[in-house]
Amino acid sequence: MSAKIKALLKQLLSQEQGAVVREWGARFPIALVYPQIYPVAMGNLGFQAIYHLLNSQPGLVCERAFLPAPDEWEEYRRTRTPILSLESQRPLTDFGAVAFSISFEADYPYVLQLLAGVGIPLRAAERGPGDPLVIAGGVATFLNPEPLAPFVDAFFLGEGEAGAVPFFEFLAGGAASEERPAMLRDLARTVPGAYVPAGYTPCYHPDGTLAAFAAAPGWPERVQAPHLPELALYPTHSHLLAPQSEWGEMFLVETGRGCSRGCRFCAAGYVYRPPRERELSELWTQIEPGIRARRKIGLVGAAVSDHPAVKDLCRKILAAGGSMGISSLRADSVDAELFGLLAQGGVRSVALAPEAGSDRLRRVLNKGLNRDDLARAAVALSESGLPQLRLYFMVGLPSETLDDVAEIPRLVKYLEHAVVKASSGKKHLGLITLSISSFVPKPFTPFQWTPFLEVAELKKRLKLVVREFHGVKAVRVHTDLPKWAYVQALLSRGDRRVGEMLLAASDRGWTRALRESPINPDFFTLRERRPDELFPWDFIDHGLKKDYLWEEYQRALEGKETPPCRPAVCSRCGVCAGEGTKKEGG
Repeated sequence: MSAKIKALLKQLLSQEQGAVVREWGARFPIALVYPQIYPVAMGNLGFQAIYHLLNSQPGLVCERAFLPAPDEWEEYRRTRTPILSLESQRPLTDFGAVAFSISFEADYPYVLQLLAGVGIPLRAAERGPGDPLVIAGGVATFLNPEPLAPFVDAFFLGEGEAGAVPFFEFLAGGAASEERPAMLRDLARTVPGAYVPAGYTPCYHPDGTLAAFAAAPGWPERVQAPHLPELALYPTHSHLLAPQSEWGEMFLVETGRGCSRGCRFCAAGYVYRPPRERELSELWTQIEPGIRARRKIGLVGAAVSDHPAVKDLCRKILAAGGSMGISSLRADSVDAELFGLLAQGGVRSVALAPEAGSDRLRRVLNKGLNRDDLARAAVALSESGLPQLRLYFMVGLPSETLDDVAEIPRLVKYLEHAVVKASSGKKHLGLITLSISSFVPKPFTPFQWTPFLEVAELKKRLKLVVREFHGVKAVRVHTDLPKWAYVQALLSRGDRRVGEMLLAASDRGWTRALRESPINPDFFTLRERRPDELFPWDFIDHGLKKDYLWEEYQRALEGKETPPCRPAVCSRCGVCAGEGTKKEGG
């Protein structure tokens, strides 16, 4: 056991505010693992919320663990030290459950890397009663858990606040049983959101597509993902302040969950339906401790500027002497007043997400923005004196042409021209940063049927944009690597057979794993799905009707927009079935 590793963990713990260190006693011990390095993990509000929630239960004790940084890995391996928890520096094999909180498919390989570093058999079928239960949850898993299914004993699919406590309390009651398969079967039968892969058998057509996903006798045919009907009882803010977090010591507060806009590429906009916003008074109650601690307040949400009280909230923060940061804004719900408030609060850079260069393609995406909306936002930004603008775009979108891609630099130049014109030549936009990523189709979106664009073509389209700004000092362009976006697309829409590729990649790297796979990975990435195809994630019930998603896909291909989600008057998607009084957007 490495004294150096234990000392490092103790030092991290001593620098935090809000950590929970509990005696185990008769409590059921859970190792909550975020499969990323410590600074990234501590910047994740969902991870913090579950940690706090589990530790509030008298029969549970929850400690954290993380992916070691590269130099730490070397020390772990050199000294043959198993991965240790932060709070008590115990090996994860001492815990009753090792629970992974996973936000992104790109972190799937780290799950296997961590299990190997713990000394737990990678395959669930190879574990015995003496091994901890391996659990997984988080938004990436309740989109599509199947690539991880061979390695996980049980998933919790849904919002943690809506069901994680009964899930882990059930485990606590049966973890000591020698009949682990029976306990897991009862978990799947009785606890909402529990998914135990061992109880389901995928069957395939001769062409490789999924023919059936058969539940064992007595197991539920579908897994209903629990969602909170309202957020008020579960404040979501920084319970832990960690100086080494990627957000520093910013005090993060969730302003709402989900988004009403219905952008067709955005999984969060669909699986977090209906959108829920926190009341101003509720938000202020959460923010006050951060103000008192003299922390910068970070307002977090899918569309913070859509919140009806966002300006009032900013004014209250400023009146209390606070400063603030904010996540991505909607160009059609910002103005010079909001930008001015943000500037007073210390914001230096704001982010807008046009996603596509052309109005036509934004209609395909149901983005609800045209270039004049974006120009008005740019002018308002300039008037407020904010010096930096970040713009998010994607390439490889459904129906995208090379001319659509060429519209990205044209749009940026149009925004600059609009600012110059509105100010009679007195003002310019400051530093503009373009973040351009490769589009990855996601489950539970209208684009779940569409193919991922080939890597070579994505590179070509990214270069087209980069070339336009070569030598332009006022514009910086950052692009992703299409080869890694390809891997994300594979993990996003793959089935259990992709789990074998994941296992091979953990041993030999992705290049060899994909090249040596008996199944062509292009089958999962580059192939357009049939209208009636059974998807690996179709057994998860988020309340969304698959027919609705298909209709939205057809509307996208026709360039038709759909009005924003309005739960009080619409039940078209299925989530609010029976609650709406009339149909909308048909």
